[in-house]
Amino acid sequence: MIEIPFDPSVTLGSLRISWHSIFSYVGLLAGAWLSFRCARYLVKDLRIYPFAIAVVAGGLVGARLMHLLDSWPRYAGNPVEALAIWNGGIGTMGAPAGSALFAYIAARRLGLPLGFMFDTTIIGISLGLAIGRIGDIINGEHHAAACSGLPWCVGYSHPATLGQPGPVHPVVAYDLLWDLVILGSTYALWRRLRGRPPEGRVWMVFLLMYGAGRAISSNLRLDPVVFAGLQGGQLAGLLYALGGALGLAWLSLRARRQVPAA
Repeated sequence: MIEIPFDPSVTLGSLRISWHSIFSYVGLLAGAWLSFRCARYLVKDLRIYPFAIAVVAGGLVGARLMHLLDSWPRYAGNPVEALAIWNGGIGTMGAPAGSALFAYIAARRLGLPLGFMFDTTIIGISLGLAIGRIGDIINGEHHAAACSGLPWCVGYSHPATLGQPGPVHPVVAYDLLWDLVILGSTYALWRRLRGRPPEGRVWMVFLLMYGAGRAISSNLRLDPVVFAGLQGGQLAGLLYALGGALGLAWLSLRARRQVPAA
């Protein structure tokens, strides 16, 4: 069993900052940088900055709403606590949906190419999600099923840890590895498809891969069940995967129709 002995927070005098918050912030900056680099392939002016702000704001709103869904029994009798964003946390499964909604509105208002901006945005989101998972691994806040017979089972030993004594599956590490696979796949696909309509296919591939991965990994999580025997993240994952598959099929059909007849 791999022992994880870290304090879940960094102490600076009287201030305590969780590793989850630190790596979420680092992931946000790194993801924004990568998306900027990709978007500069086509968009050279200042419109990219208000668009980026909208994407980040939407991601935060979506992630908070996902957390409320996951933890609804805690907040159902106390809606005031639900509005206090400094209480509780965020649910990353809600970030892509929130970012997509705000990105759509911003792209329309700013006159930006919608499919292209979605594709470049999702590459940065993939990197940000992967980096953010490092903080989750240190904190141990996502409880997982018992693990046996595997050399990578983990246990948390620090007195202040949020994690389990173990041995349990490092389910968040599985998510991190899958996020890296998604990052590599979407970036390679974007380099191949950029400038070739209909754009937006990279976004749909992300939804399909991210949703399917979370739907599978949730089987090892101990999150609350919210509907039809499914956890909130599992339900969102299935919806993402379905939406990505349908969207990809529709865009691929459009691409074939746009190819001129020989």
